[in-house]
Amino acid sequence: MSEKSFEDIYAEHMEMISKAIENLAERQKGIEEAFGHIPKPGADMIKYKPPEYEDYLNLTQIFDDLYTRLNMLEGRIKELEK
Repeated sequence: MSEKSFEDIYAEHMEMISKAIENLAERQKGIEEAFGHIPKPGADMIKYKPPEYEDYLNLTQIFDDLYTRLNMLEGRIKELEK
């Protein structure tokens, strides 16, 4: 049984470390690509398509639409109270 020399063992370990680093680099690349598909934090993270609407609305548009409708209803109520 022949024993491996220190240089052979060292070279084998360095090759294993090199492959591990390459593997980590590939995994990091995949993670960065996945993060590229996530919307940036803000109103565009939440999308909703109300019934009878053609397009999806982001959070800001949803709140604007709700407040417009609430103001319209409050206006009608004030008109009826007169």
